[in-house]
Amino acid sequence: MFAAAALLSSFAVAAQVKWFITITLIVSVYAFCLSLPLAAITGYRGLSSSGPFAAKLIFAGNTIGSIASLAASVALVYAGYVSL
Repeated sequence: MFAAAALLSSFAVAAQVKWFITITLIVSVYAFCLSLPLAAITGYRGLSSSGPFAAKLIFAGNTIGSIASLAASVALVYAGYVSL
């Protein structure tokens, strides 16, 4: 996130793309900040949505974090390509 924040102002894309990158990275980080410590505390890895509520919550956090991180990566590649 620090590297993306440093480069975000130099991209020649619309402000909406910059906001999309920012929001998806923030969502990804907070989802992982919720799910990974909870996984360490409860002992569930969050690899499937079956099991108790904690396992489902960890799975949802990992899924949201992964999808948001992937979306931010695609948007960063797009912003880099447009800024060439």
